[in-house]
Amino acid sequence: MRFRMLIGACAIALASVGCAQSDAGITTAVKGKLVADDLVKARQINVDTKDKVVTLTGEVRTQAEESRALQIARHTKGVVNVVDQISVVPEQATGFSPLPAPAAP
Repeated sequence: MRFRMLIGACAIALASVGCAQSDAGITTAVKGKLVADDLVKARQINVDTKDKVVTLTGEVRTQAEESRALQIARHTKGVVNVVDQISVVPEQATGFSPLPAPAAP
């Protein structure tokens, strides 16, 4: 019985390692790290992986968010390169915008 449990545990561990190195596994790992990060929180960032090259697309509000997203992707196991297609779009102030003064008669 213990032998079967040990074999099962080894199979799960090997499957996890194998999946982590696949493109789908890399995508999942990067997305999970982005969601968990306090700065980035996966704010409108799409992750695609092909041949272990991760492409990040979407929008963030600050340069710091973009840098952190790239850092997370680059330091994910199995990633060989990261393509940055993230746009930094600062959040617009949502306050009252006065109308221009009327022209003098």
